[in-house]
Amino acid sequence: MAKYERPEYTVLLSEEPFELREYRDFFIVEYDNAADPDVDSGFGTLFRYISKDNQADRKISMTVPVIQELSDDRTKMAFVVPKAEWEDIPQPNSPSLTVKKFDSGLFAVIQYGGYSNDRKERDMLEKLAQWVQEKKYQPTSNYMLASFNAPFVPPMFRHNEIMVRVGTDQQDSD
Repeated sequence: MAKYERPEYTVLLSEEPFELREYRDFFIVEYDNAADPDVDSGFGTLFRYISKDNQADRKISMTVPVIQELSDDRTKMAFVVPKAEWEDIPQPNSPSLTVKKFDSGLFAVIQYGGYSNDRKERDMLEKLAQWVQEKKYQPTSNYMLASFNAPFVPPMFRHNEIMVRVGTDQQDSD
């Protein structure tokens, strides 16, 4: 099985299934379309982008994870740009896609397996939110769903994560 490139990070704290990670900067191509708030066309649009539907007419290597930013009004979906492309990231042809820098920072993460669905995602998000509160971290972004597997991967081999950017409240402790 091929190992896909993923963003670089350092694990600062691990309490299974939770981790506190420090991510380094990386780039994404983000699908954001107000007419498609549930990102029904997001993956297909991103897949076409890496399959040469970009201004450079260049194929781009697949990476993991595919990241969905969860918010009340609409969801955004993003593809992680491989490091080899960072100096010359092809501009998207689709007006729904934008190249963005994903800034370095601290992220609280919960990992889980199997197929992901709305109920499981809600449950994991609640568990992560509780852990974040117990550790006295402050969420500073929307929660994000990170999917690592192609649809045909059997449930026992699937890996998913929910993550949120956090700040620490160290200065306020006695």
